[in-house]
Amino acid sequence: MSERQKIAAVGEVLWDIIEDKKYLGGAPANFLSHIARLSLEPFLFSRVGGDKDGRTLVQELKARKIDASGVQLDIFNPTATVKIDLDEKGSPSYHCTRNVAFDDMRIDAKWESLAPQMDVVFFGMLAQRSETSREAIHRFLGKAPKALKVFDANIGRWDESSNRAVVQSLKAADIVKLNRDEIAVLKQGLHGPESNAEFLHGLVRDYKLKMAALTLGEVGCYLVTPDEQEFDPGYYIAVVDATGAGDAFAAGLTFKFLQGAGLKEIADFANRLAAFVSTRHGAAPEWTMEELNQEMELRL
Repeated sequence: MSERQKIAAVGEVLWDIIEDKKYLGGAPANFLSHIARLSLEPFLFSRVGGDKDGRTLVQELKARKIDASGVQLDIFNPTATVKIDLDEKGSPSYHCTRNVAFDDMRIDAKWESLAPQMDVVFFGMLAQRSETSREAIHRFLGKAPKALKVFDANIGRWDESSNRAVVQSLKAADIVKLNRDEIAVLKQGLHGPESNAEFLHGLVRDYKLKMAALTLGEVGCYLVTPDEQEFDPGYYIAVVDATGAGDAFAAGLTFKFLQGAGLKEIADFANRLAAFVSTRHGAAPEWTMEELNQEMELRL
């Protein structure tokens, strides 16, 4: 793997609010926070309000060594927030504000100049709830021809709009990541087979994907490529806050995929990072590789 590959994420950036405390949030920003710790070069393409929340978010991104030059400033719409409630098992439920800055992303000269330089583009579904932002995301993907496209299918319900967005995103993607709730929604919406394994193999075949990844929470993950499949049982942990575990998983998977690692190594590292993050508060806590390896080895 060449040094300092450029890793983009395009979509929402916001404040997660947990028990009245604010944490950097949004899947793209969470993903890049981990990418920065893996010594790759992260770039965020998003939009924030011209309010205090927006200015503070940009400062937080820069403190995490994330290039925020592609984060647009919106003078009309506020910065987004998400109220997160954790149950007794640390599992989150989300309540996101609407009509916010990331709903009005537009491709601009900065996005157009940086897109062709990217080696990876990570994108999801939340920012695609807006037609304006969906168009910006897909135009950005089209201007990044050499990039590996990683699609986080974070979808909670199925309707005509999400149908179009999912199909368009699968056609653009090289890798898709799903959790247990999301695969249930997609299977119903796309009229897929009942078996998760058959559905993943079908996605890889029908959309010519390099990989499909299904995260299974406390029981690990399942990876499928055109030629192989791998189940990894993951790590036993006491969950503190599972917010952002999937974003950490995606970062670990992307990192190891770029290294050309085998499926077993990819699955283990992605599970390891997701599990570690779930033992901390916030979606993108600070960590070092030494901490990750030492603490998680004790949990084998």
